[in-house]
Amino acid sequence: MQFDSRRVDCDGYLELIWRSDVERAAGVTPQAIAYITDRYGSKRKDWFYGHYGIHSVEGPTVTAVKQELFALMEAGH
Repeated sequence: MQFDSRRVDCDGYLELIWRSDVERAAGVTPQAIAYITDRYGSKRKDWFYGHYGIHSVEGPTVTAVKQELFALMEAGH
């Protein structure tokens, strides 16, 4: 599986993730299957949360959260 992502221009941190190895018709926008944010029910600073389906992961960096999310997605969870 291959993934692509884009950070959303908003307050705080929000990054959307989608599969890039799925064929789409020209002009069709990909659907996000996961996201990473820095605010999800916590007042902790410098902490990130990733969500994929019913799964949630958290970590001190975006890279750490991405590693866990991608492992879940590639495992087919």
